[in-house]
Amino acid sequence: MQYQYEQSQWWPPDALRAQQFRQLRQLIAQAAKVPFHAARLAAAGLLGDGPVTEAAWARLPVLTRRDLQREGVALHAPDYPEEFGPAAEKASGGSTGQPVRVRKTALDALFWNASQIRAEVWHREKPAGHIARIRNLRLPLTPAQRAAAESPDGLTLENWGPPSNQLWQTGPLTMIDETRPVAEQAAFLQRLRPDYLYTPPSNLRLLLGHCRHAGLAMPPLLAVWTLSEVVDEALRALCREVFGARIVHDYTAGETGYMALQCPEHDHFHVMAETHLLEVLDAAGRPCAPGETGRVVVTPLHNFAMPLLRYEIGDEAVVGPPCPCGRGLPVLRQVIGRTLDLLTLPDGRRRRTDLRHYHLSRIRPILEFQVVQRTIDTIELSIVVARPLTPEEEAMVMGVARTEFGPDFHIMLAYPKAIARTPAGKLRPFLSLLPTE
Repeated sequence: MQYQYEQSQWWPPDALRAQQFRQLRQLIAQAAKVPFHAARLAAAGLLGDGPVTEAAWARLPVLTRRDLQREGVALHAPDYPEEFGPAAEKASGGSTGQPVRVRKTALDALFWNASQIRAEVWHREKPAGHIARIRNLRLPLTPAQRAAAESPDGLTLENWGPPSNQLWQTGPLTMIDETRPVAEQAAFLQRLRPDYLYTPPSNLRLLLGHCRHAGLAMPPLLAVWTLSEVVDEALRALCREVFGARIVHDYTAGETGYMALQCPEHDHFHVMAETHLLEVLDAAGRPCAPGETGRVVVTPLHNFAMPLLRYEIGDEAVVGPPCPCGRGLPVLRQVIGRTLDLLTLPDGRRRRTDLRHYHLSRIRPILEFQVVQRTIDTIELSIVVARPLTPEEEAMVMGVARTEFGPDFHIMLAYPKAIARTPAGKLRPFLSLLPTE
């Protein structure tokens, strides 16, 4: 697959688009087995053996997150090619406040790994380097490993893990939990002297601010790799100023996979056109021109277990012009969305939080949620539900909240009929009402 990617990334845009639409014909034939899709495809004039046209594709309505929640398993295809491997339902999307479940096959996992390796090929100068990982500890760890990861020196593993360690002799990976105080994180990096740092953007912002304020000189880093949320130009500039390193950031979602990777030579993104048809649409549903901002609508081209046709993922993006690097892959200048406030602890420290949303995603009646920090020690969790939660489900919600926020917060549950959006129409999964500095 890397060999194929090495060829296709240099194709002209028209050739890439033509290949996407040839693959769409196969995906549409598979989606037509699902009654929900069949009705929409027929109305758009997309059934039959003829080529898929741009005009017909544009007539197909977008698939919303609420559609996924409402239809559920009715969107599963009754069958798919045996060669795609076993299928399983994955909970995802809780970082947007609207959890969804998507059925995916082993082939989807293969594409995920291939995309991750493409990012390594594009950006990792030193496969034998040492990675410092400051992130939540969701990995399956033994009690001894978890104790080490929660210690000041962290837990060291002998390699980076799959898929990288299956292709290269990698260096070690040392991890600590991102809930550790930011001063401890900085001291951890000073002792470890890693080649790479891997952490979410909001945690990176806290770490950079602490180091600059304290006048700490960090050991040189080759790059800082971030995940989820938003990376803006201000954060990239701050990272270069304080750490002397560039940020590498990719655009992914659990339900769709890798949608775009950062260009090897620039800060903008290249769409993974070989695996995804990604559209950026204006308010009227028309494709945005370079420089314009619109909503992201994406079609994974190889999910035959649960086809997602024109799926509106909940983000916005700015379209970019063709890249000077010469790759024909479409360009996103910036992805907008997934901005999180920071939790303020009763002792005044601040940290990132995401409510362990994959746990909430497993509670099927939950359609939307929002966490609001109302006071220094009060958290309100608002949940929109398809039906009242059972006592067991409500206990699960409270367990997730207590695990995330700890014993120092009073946690309240609320069940509104709807959750207010931002002026841009976004649902913010975490909102702090405390005064900012």
